[in-house]
Amino acid sequence: MAAKGAHITQNIEIKPSLFEVLAADSLNTTFYPAIKRVVDFLATSKPAIFGGLVRYYDEFYMLFNGLVQGYYLNRHGGSLAEVFYGLTRISLRSKTFSERDRNWSFAVLVFLPYALGKLEKMCDHWKEDYESGKQVSVERRLLFRLVPFVKAFYESVKLIHYVSYLCNATDTHSPSLRILRLGLTYLSEEEETWSFKDIFQGKIRLATILSTALLRWLELSAFFLQFIEWWQTEANIGDLSKLPIPDAPGPDINASKYANVCPICLQKHIIPTAVSVSGYVYCYRCIIDHLQKESRCPVTKYPATIKDLIGIYTNED
Repeated sequence: MAAKGAHITQNIEIKPSLFEVLAADSLNTTFYPAIKRVVDFLATSKPAIFGGLVRYYDEFYMLFNGLVQGYYLNRHGGSLAEVFYGLTRISLRSKTFSERDRNWSFAVLVFLPYALGKLEKMCDHWKEDYESGKQVSVERRLLFRLVPFVKAFYESVKLIHYVSYLCNATDTHSPSLRILRLGLTYLSEEEETWSFKDIFQGKIRLATILSTALLRWLELSAFFLQFIEWWQTEANIGDLSKLPIPDAPGPDINASKYANVCPICLQKHIIPTAVSVSGYVYCYRCIIDHLQKESRCPVTKYPATIKDLIGIYTNED
């Protein structure tokens, strides 16, 4: 009786702490850049095979995120990051997690970040065009100027929700969860267990074994990503700047061919601009026009964007 009473007492506190919900939010935002680094590495190693993943990374990540979040929402009632920290979603009205709540949660976790990311990239593109002297409509100029203020307003609203949640003035810590009228509570400890004996006796299907192994790998990867993020930002950020600078790689077969000329127009450089991922120097206008059409270095075919350009200043400048 005493043991059962102690078990019941542990579940009376159903509201997670602010640190737990913030940890889940932080982990959820870690997946996109972490997987992006893996994709960039693969594309750099094999541009012909994995180059398409860089150009359509947002779509690839939306598909991956949809599969993962859809499973965890259907199986555990929360996102991967929330379930990783032992949390699940619950309606603030009915104290359940209905199919409607699940569908709206899926849309907010998968489709909304994709749409906002695309909008932000378009605004950055319009801003670069405007700063380069291209014609940009008044509506687009207004939009890319308005985006920073909208982001600042949203971050302020998030801070207000954090403080309200910490003071027990509200049952939800997130503006998106508040709109959906959902809150977070502790996940009940219900886990399907099986042994190797069950496998040999044929009681467990192969699909169940593979899905369980995949999900355990995802959860372990989530922990690894959190550790790497902490290690880079807290433990080793000072040492990275003290590492010796490696020697520059030797020239390749195209180095002499494009010496002192732009590889695109084959003329003397006008506003010489280097692509940091390859080191080749182009005319500013030539490489800008090329990267807007095709996101890779014209010579090496390495994935590249306008953000990878570096201006070169000579004595003549």
